[in-house]
Amino acid sequence: MDTQDSFSGALDSNLGLYDDAATSNFEARLATSDSMDVEPEVASTSVRIHATFGMEEEDTEPSIDKDAYEDDEDDDEDVLEDDLSLLMRSWVNERSSPEILEYEGATIENLMELVDFQTQKMATQQAALANILKMDVDRVKYLVRSYLRTRLSKIEEHARHYIKETMYRERLSQNELEYAKGYVELDERHVRRSFLDQLPPHLRGLEDVTAEGLEMVSKPDLDAAVFCRVRATVGEFQFEPR
Repeated sequence: MDTQDSFSGALDSNLGLYDDAATSNFEARLATSDSMDVEPEVASTSVRIHATFGMEEEDTEPSIDKDAYEDDEDDDEDVLEDDLSLLMRSWVNERSSPEILEYEGATIENLMELVDFQTQKMATQQAALANILKMDVDRVKYLVRSYLRTRLSKIEEHARHYIKETMYRERLSQNELEYAKGYVELDERHVRRSFLDQLPPHLRGLEDVTAEGLEMVSKPDLDAAVFCRVRATVGEFQFEPR
């Protein structure tokens, strides 16, 4: 693309930001300058050429409400950063916790909507900017995949326990709950066909508890060591005994 054509296209797109009143005022000033047959004072107006898309910004800008459209442009970025920070914290907590935690459904939904928007936006951008957007999209996708896979790994390890306990069932999303139920059904069908049906009837149980209190259903080890980071000063704090 020719440099002059690129600069002209960027200048035309930036002129669209000015409102009708400011444009009329600018044209009136040009008409007054022509009628008085006075050369415009080019040297008195400093022009700064920005590195991004060759935008021009004059010191004598028309009076426009910049906050109106700057806030709109920053809204999506603020939402993305807030949701991304929340997802990263939830991802770290999920990987460090021995039990499954509350599902961040709203955060995942918001991020996936922004991913779809950024993916559509990449098709209309130049190659350099499209690569930057793709890096952000890939980063979000990686976090989402790792977060969901961590939760699925915990569900497969203690599926029966999570289904049986109301507290854990409420932490699962609807898809995760259906996955856990399907996993339990497949696991039970497999062990029964493999060897359980050949055992005596009193030995075929999958959720029995021995006289010593040992349970066949595996549970997460809540006494496992975890790493914690204090995010705010709370003063003296005592953990509740278990």
